[in-house]
Amino acid sequence: MEDIPPEDLLSRRRFLSDSGRLLVMISSFSTLACSCTEENEKGNRLAELAIEQGRIVLDLNESRYHALNTLGNGLKIVITRQESPLIITRVSETQVAAFSSQCTHAGYEVLLPDQGVLACSSGHGGAFDLEGRVLTGPPKNNLPSYPTQLIANRVHIAYPLG
Repeated sequence: MEDIPPEDLLSRRRFLSDSGRLLVMISSFSTLACSCTEENEKGNRLAELAIEQGRIVLDLNESRYHALNTLGNGLKIVITRQESPLIITRVSETQVAAFSSQCTHAGYEVLLPDQGVLACSSGHGGAFDLEGRVLTGPPKNNLPSYPTQLIANRVHIAYPLG
């Protein structure tokens, strides 16, 4: 083994200290980059939605809304990061429904429909139909809903945008 002068050796303490600082800097940068991206994505969702005459309009020809072309399906849309997403479901050939995705029992997230039922993620057994009406408790109240219309393959949602 070759002799290395002591001044060229990196002490274990200095190596660990420098490595630790580097890891902190890298993780801080990636956390900052992620949170900025998430904030921009969520904060600008309203800007990404089509608004016509004070209503949210979803064009079912757009790929991001294709789930609503199938009866019993649904999707969530984020309005702003301060509000719970909306669930929009396809109830029938001529009807869609829009309502809050926050369970009226304990505020847990309501999951997208599975076989025509929207279950609360809490595991408490709460379930709602495709129009946000209580099917099984513990929730006693229907999900807050918003008037919708299906016109020419476009969903119009009367959501207070103020």
